[in-house]
Amino acid sequence: MGTKQIQCDGVSLSYEKGKETLKGIIFSLESGTNLGLIGPIGSGKTTLLRILAGILEADGRIEMPTSEPAGYMPASGGLINELTVRENLDIWRRAFHTSKTEFDMLLKILGISRIIDRKTGTLSSGLKKLVLFACTVVGKSPVILLDEPFVHLDIESCMKVQKVITEYLAESTVIISSHNLEYLEGITDSLLILKAGCQIFHGTPEQLRQQYSKDAEKELKELYLEAVKVSDYGRREGEM
Repeated sequence: MGTKQIQCDGVSLSYEKGKETLKGIIFSLESGTNLGLIGPIGSGKTTLLRILAGILEADGRIEMPTSEPAGYMPASGGLINELTVRENLDIWRRAFHTSKTEFDMLLKILGISRIIDRKTGTLSSGLKKLVLFACTVVGKSPVILLDEPFVHLDIESCMKVQKVITEYLAESTVIISSHNLEYLEGITDSLLILKAGCQIFHGTPEQLRQQYSKDAEKELKELYLEAVKVSDYGRREGEM
């Protein structure tokens, strides 16, 4: 068994009028493992990432490995458009004292050396996404939180992001929120499914298959849809 890197116990968040955005989230992750965070739009994925990043305060207990801040990639924004790609990256590279060797390795994997001196504001949405991802991971923080890292990327770029997660961040604990389930397969050790702020599943892809299907050929997206469908049925039954 590895060392527990992240532990959440009963994490809940309520906004005005007592409306709960998250309700009693419970999970733990071992050091160096990756979690896929999935669920319908509005299920609380971004809220949970922002809580883990220390941006939002919540009820319940959260244990993180060190006082070192997590690397957090928001779904949008996060870059200074007036600066070049190099200047944006240098802010984070210097903050985390990343060696030139590791920095060059990251640039090579992502293939962004060719745009290193371009103004960030002139880039396409896909290239901006790659630069934002690079800024987030360049310091190899013990915990990395990625909100929709595959949005706006082509297939080749998605594969580059996968390669960084599995190789460059091999020693980090990474939580990846995404609707592109096919890109989570092979890079995540476990899945956390949220629905309407509630946790409906946490476990390995194989445990998801055992719980919701006997068909060994079903894809992850089909298993996910079945889990969400069953949770809808259970809630309706409980409300009757």
